[in-house]
Amino acid sequence: MKLLLGTTNPGKIADYTKYLQDMRLEIVTLKDLGLIVEEPLEIGETYKDNALLKARFYAERTEYPTLADDGGFEAEALDGWPGLESKRWVGPHGTDQDRVNKLMEMMKGEKNRGAKLILTVCVYLPAAREAIFVENAIEGIIPEKPGAKMVEGFPYRSVLFLPQYNKFYIDLSGEEHEEINHRRQACKELLLKLEPYLN
Repeated sequence: MKLLLGTTNPGKIADYTKYLQDMRLEIVTLKDLGLIVEEPLEIGETYKDNALLKARFYAERTEYPTLADDGGFEAEALDGWPGLESKRWVGPHGTDQDRVNKLMEMMKGEKNRGAKLILTVCVYLPAAREAIFVENAIEGIIPEKPGAKMVEGFPYRSVLFLPQYNKFYIDLSGEEHEEINHRRQACKELLLKLEPYLN
């Protein structure tokens, strides 16, 4: 089965290509198809809505089964904020540093420091008009100060401290990151759910 990755994000493409290893599955990218379209607006009310919206958008234009995901960072003390707004809550020109600064400012004085990074993955099968979903999360806490390092595009890895490793998510070794990578965990479950369609 050919599976289209409904994203232009190189990090996501690398992860899904790596973690969806199955002899019966051929991973295809938008670039492979020469498909240049504007990305759909994420107007859903949940991660699930947005993942489906993106997967269906590309599937309908290509007739390929399509994978897309959505996710966000949720702070318990802020009732799950920024959540769906994780990319947009500091405005259209906001930087990753702005996101971290705003979060730390809002968390001042909060006793409950629990937080999680959530990922929802959807595969939309256009022929069957069916959608398959999996969800995964990485849980930790938000300390009083963020970590010293930051990787462009992943600001919340600098504020999510993982007690089981005694370090920030951003500071995990390659091996530790593989252990908890939510995309990797989601792909394991996804391959099981795709099994009936792969034969």
